[in-house]
Amino acid sequence: MKKFQRFSLILSSSALVMSALTLSVGGSTIASAAGFKACIVTDTGGINDKSFNASAYQGLKDAKMVDPSIEIDYLSSLAETDYAPNIRAFEHQGCNIIITVGFLMDAATTAAANADPKQKFAIVDDAPMTKSKNVLALQYNTNQAAFLGGYLDAATSKTGVVATYGGMNFSTVAMYESGFVAGVRYYDMKNHAKVKVLGFTPGAGACTLANCPGTGTFIGNFTDQTAGKQDTATFFAQGADIVFPVAGSVGLGSVAAAQQAGAGHSVTWVDSNGCVSDKAQCKWFNATVAKGVEPSVAAAVESAFAGKFKGGTYYGTLANGGTALEYNSTTASASLKATIAALTKGIESGNISVNPNRYPGTPN
Repeated sequence: MKKFQRFSLILSSSALVMSALTLSVGGSTIASAAGFKACIVTDTGGINDKSFNASAYQGLKDAKMVDPSIEIDYLSSLAETDYAPNIRAFEHQGCNIIITVGFLMDAATTAAANADPKQKFAIVDDAPMTKSKNVLALQYNTNQAAFLGGYLDAATSKTGVVATYGGMNFSTVAMYESGFVAGVRYYDMKNHAKVKVLGFTPGAGACTLANCPGTGTFIGNFTDQTAGKQDTATFFAQGADIVFPVAGSVGLGSVAAAQQAGAGHSVTWVDSNGCVSDKAQCKWFNATVAKGVEPSVAAAVESAFAGKFKGGTYYGTLANGGTALEYNSTTASASLKATIAALTKGIESGNISVNPNRYPGTPN
């Protein structure tokens, strides 16, 4: 299993590459600072969503593990109207860095950063348009690892049908799905197969973090597990045996649907390793298309703690460990894993495209 251990923070504003940090229990790599507090405002999925909110909070805990003098705290948002008040509450508490989680927090984070340019912020899955130089956008090219997940699911599917759905049609969600479809199409092209993908159709043009066109099944939020279970059951009824939910805690409904459908049905998880975040359900996870939220959040906290924080944008890729395919209970053979390792190198070098429109679609 590939671990998110080393990575670079790439600042788009100055093209400066900060030194990679290794997260380890054995000794701090940073100087001690008294009274330092790192705080996180979650999206509506909550701190225990077993996805991106939980991953971001784990990043705070990892930073504290490196240096126990770092104080950490969180506030959960029950609705979008909680974002700004939660941020203000942490500002009043004197948090040295505030982490906000998700695209939906763009406006609240931007407003707070503009109002107080000295307050340090990092935001997961977004690059806000702000005048402040103290905002670090944490973004991830997850279509790279999702391509590998699509290839894996296509290769291990017994029915020749897989599916994906999203929480909301944001570019950060569609990027996962676009890469997934590309991986399935690439598998079909290389293996003369006809594995179908239900739930998402890529639009014309390349998928970027700013714009990733596509249409399909979207729940409309990241909390409705009942809807996730219903949509997954529908995909299973249509012949799919592996479903890839890109929907935060909604995806737990997909796990419940797989359990109900029984053997031969599984889920490819997203964001944080499914067998780590939800050990009890590990056997239902074929694999995880992970993003390096934990280490990138930890690095942001540690840089602020050391007095070296700089705003800009961090781009997570396969090459720097910002996204990865992690095998869970998959039946993938050693040969298939070797093929996927070769695909990884091809994507990293740019020789293999993760644009689904570069490959022929499988006829319905």
